[in-house]
Amino acid sequence: MQQMALSAFVTTPSSSYNINLPGLTAHRSQRWRARRLRSQVRAQAQQELQYKKLGDSDLLISEITLGTMTFGEQNTEKEAHDMLSYSFDQGINILDTAEMYPVPTKKETQGRTDLYIGRWMQSKPRDKVILATKVSGYSGRSTYLRDNAEVVRVDAANIKESVEKSLSRLSTDYIDLLQIHWPDRYVPIFGGFSYNSTKWRPSVPFEDQLKAFQELIDEGKLQFLLQDLEITHKIQLCLFLPQTPRVSNPDG
Repeated sequence: MQQMALSAFVTTPSSSYNINLPGLTAHRSQRWRARRLRSQVRAQAQQELQYKKLGDSDLLISEITLGTMTFGEQNTEKEAHDMLSYSFDQGINILDTAEMYPVPTKKETQGRTDLYIGRWMQSKPRDKVILATKVSGYSGRSTYLRDNAEVVRVDAANIKESVEKSLSRLSTDYIDLLQIHWPDRYVPIFGGFSYNSTKWRPSVPFEDQLKAFQELIDEGKLQFLLQDLEITHKIQLCLFLPQTPRVSNPDG
């Protein structure tokens, strides 16, 4: 899904572009980049927003998804609400968040993105907004995501705790799209490019994960399941498992 984080359109200091230019030259470069970004925004706004059916689900989503991972770190709550309202008014009907947001991730701010969205959602018709969020994968560092956890896993207990907390922060009783942010098993992600066999570890079986998701669907707390940061082979295996719930394949 194409995502647009409106916060990216805010003028960024030239130092973040790794440009080491003196005085006026640096200022002109910054102004040029700002004009280019504004031009891109205007061009996008002039195009009629399209809506597409998401995979084999019955969800009709805008071709642009609003990314929110800066809410609560780089953006204040007022700025977040302004971006949400502007996007909603322009026809964007799907928001992407995650239990670990905002980024950079840390215990002190974790969940703040959801809280900002949740307070904004209280004044909006729930059936007009599609909420997509993510349950975190295996982590020995982000244990603050769970109550009394030594490690975060993608098993039934972790999945259900994640969803319950997300529902509370987002001020809603159901999630439209839930993604596994990254797998429970070892995979080279977040800067890793090659597989290191020495880092292999036992992982939670797909069947157990899918059973937990199906129970959440049966309880009305989840509509559809997506998979993030996963290889095609594993997604195909997941699709053919008899325990697989309503898994949406975005490319379907």
